Amino acid sequence: MTPQVCARYDKPTSTPVVVAIEHGASAGGGTVYACPGKCADSIPRQRDPFDHGTLPARHEPVRHTP
Repeated sequence: MTPQVCARYDKPTSTPVVVAIEHGASAGGGTVYACPGKCADSIPRQRDPFDHGTLPARHEPVRHTP
């Protein structure tokens, strides 16, 4: 794999690990890399936007204030 910049230390790593995918409306987003091991483990895991089981249930109707 091509060397990438570690998101934690902001230095190049020759063994990058994908830790997140950034989403962007106009720029298209990008991939976030980190060093394997301690760096990658220290970055919080992204929530899967397609996993509906992780979304809190709403029991009240949404009320709009005029």
